[in-house]
Amino acid sequence: MAASGRESASTGSLTLDRGLRLLELLAAEDRDMTVAELATALGVHRQAVYRLLATLRAHRLVAEGSSGRYRLGLGVMQLARQANPQLRRATTPYLRQLAEEFKATAQCVVAEGDDAVALAVVEPPDSVFHLSQRSGARHPLNQGASGLAILMARRAGSGDPQAVREAREVGYAVSYGALTAGAVGVAAPLYDGDGHSLDAAIGIISMGEVDVDRVGRRLIEVAQQIANAGL
Repeated sequence: MAASGRESASTGSLTLDRGLRLLELLAAEDRDMTVAELATALGVHRQAVYRLLATLRAHRLVAEGSSGRYRLGLGVMQLARQANPQLRRATTPYLRQLAEEFKATAQCVVAEGDDAVALAVVEPPDSVFHLSQRSGARHPLNQGASGLAILMARRAGSGDPQAVREAREVGYAVSYGALTAGAVGVAAPLYDGDGHSLDAAIGIISMGEVDVDRVGRRLIEVAQQIANAGL
C-alpha cells in the first residue's frame, strides 16, 4: 500500500509538471498551438495532451481557438490579478528603503496589456521636491524606465526598441523626461526565485540629478532580494 501511494503521488506530480509546462509553452508562443505541436514539445502522446487540456479548460486556464488550436485562457489573467496584492505587500518595504535612500519616489509597476500600471508607490518622507505619483497610474510599456524594464525581461525580438536592447546589456532601464519633463527614471525587472519574469519592475523617479549606474546596480540588488524572499 505504501509503495502504491508513492507511485500515485509521483504520477500526480508528473501530471502537474506537464500541465505547468503546457501553460508555459502557450505563454511563450505568440500564436495558438495545435495538440500535435504541444505533444511534440512536451514529448508525450496526444491523448495525454487532450487530457491536460480538458482539465485546464475546466479551470479557464486554456481556451480553444479556431481549427483545434489552443491559447491561454482568461483564468490566467484572473490568477495574475489575484497575485498583485501579494506582490504589493512583498515590494512595499523595499520601496520605502529605496525612497529614503535616494530621496526619490519609488514604485513597483506591473504590465497590464500594453500598459505599465503603478501597483505600489512610496514617496520620500523627507524630500520637499519630488515627483508625486499615485497607485493605478498607467502609461505605455515602451515609455518610461519601468515599462522598458518589463520589456527587457521578455524574449528578445527584432522589433525591440533600442532602449530595451541597451537595458538588457546593463541589467536596468533608464528614461529621461519620457513621462514628466525633467524627471529621470531608473528601473530593474522583477523575477521569481526560479528566475522567471514576473512582468513587473521596481524603480525610482527623480526630479534631481541621478547617479544612474549606482541606482541601477542598487535596483538589481533589491530585485534579487525580493526574489530570494520567495516571489
